[in-house]
Amino acid sequence: MQQAENVVPARAVTILAVIDTGYVKKTYPQPGQDPEQPTVIDHASQFMLCSGSRGMIAGQGTANLEFGANIGDYVAFSGTSIYDNSDDAVIVYSVDYSRGKKVFNQFSPVLVTRDNAVMPDPDSETGTPPTSVSATFSSQESRVHTHGTGYYNLSFALYTLADDGETQELFGYYRWASVITVLNPHF
Repeated sequence: MQQAENVVPARAVTILAVIDTGYVKKTYPQPGQDPEQPTVIDHASQFMLCSGSRGMIAGQGTANLEFGANIGDYVAFSGTSIYDNSDDAVIVYSVDYSRGKKVFNQFSPVLVTRDNAVMPDPDSETGTPPTSVSATFSSQESRVHTHGTGYYNLSFALYTLADDGETQELFGYYRWASVITVLNPHF
C-alpha cells in the first residue's frame, strides 16, 4: 500500500468577531427581534481577528478579511462583545453566503463544553490561580470550498445586562455584510 506523498493536513483558521456593542446599541437602538430578520449594521461597530492563516492576513482588525488557506481547511467564526461578554454579550448564530464566489461550504453551529474551563478566582486578589467551571463555547464552522472572494452575512444576537446586574437579556438581532477573500497560499 502506497502512502500519499506531500499530503498537507487540514488546518483550522479561527476568526473572532469583536463587536462594539455600545456603538451598536446607540446607532441601532431598535433592532430586529426575529433571528430571521436581523437589523443590518455598518462596518464601524465590529472588527475581526484571524489566526491560523497559511501566510499573510490582510484586513486584520476590520470587518473584511483576506487570508491564505488550502481547500479543505477548516474555518470557525465566533464572537464576543468588546466587554468580553461580561456586560453585553454576543453570540454569532449564522454565517450565510450572499454573493461573489462561494469560498466556504455551508456553515453549521458547533458547541463545545469544557467541564474544567478556567475562570479568574473571585477569592484571589489577582484572579490566579484560577478556578474551573463548566462552560460552553459556540462557533459557526465550515471548510474552505475554493479560493476567491465571497460576500457573507454574519448574524449575531446581542444581550445586555439587566437592571438586576446579574441577568443578560436579549436586546436584538443584527447582521453585517463581510467580504472574505481566501487566497491560495501556494501562489
